[in-house]
Amino acid sequence: MPDTWYLVRFTKTGAARFLSQHDVRRAWERVTRRAGLPLAYSRGFSPKPRLSFGPPLPVGAEGRREYMTMALRDPLDASQVQGRLTAAAIPGMAVVEVARAPGRRVRTTWATYTIIVNPPPPDLSARVERLLALDTVQIQRARDPEGVTRDIRPGVGSLQTENGRLLARLRIAQDQIVTSRDLALALEIEAASTVRTDIELDPVG
Repeated sequence: MPDTWYLVRFTKTGAARFLSQHDVRRAWERVTRRAGLPLAYSRGFSPKPRLSFGPPLPVGAEGRREYMTMALRDPLDASQVQGRLTAAAIPGMAVVEVARAPGRRVRTTWATYTIIVNPPPPDLSARVERLLALDTVQIQRARDPEGVTRDIRPGVGSLQTENGRLLARLRIAQDQIVTSRDLALALEIEAASTVRTDIELDPVG
């Protein structure tokens, strides 16, 4: 019988926001075992639960609907899987939703963010308007070679200000990834805190 895949949505808040992506994987490996689920394992010398995770968050940023896909040897009702994971989850990584998935891979498309700027510059709204009016927005990331820039404008789906906060929808597809740090660089601001509120997905089977 083929493995059954599940899409698990979870939070990354509180102290858990300081976990690296590697730490997140290790935490969920322990949680899924503790939950007593019939996990499917990888092959090889050191088998591990078949878990696959979404794009990492910067250490310190929060996530409200992060995701992973998980394979079980035996099919269970999604509500039963959610109940077992909830009982075994660690603080800050609460299970929000569990649903059947067509396979291991899902395609990330866009993510939404709330970015708090403290203190916000008095012309923050004007900076946002200028960015949205441009056809191209070139930035140079710190790790890029000198003189190498990239255009992030196609990856800014929407952007608005609200009480000193930025509400942004940024592209995180394979063809382009625009991070909250990229946006802060383009706007010449520093974020006091960042929350990824959702990740939009297309199943690919």
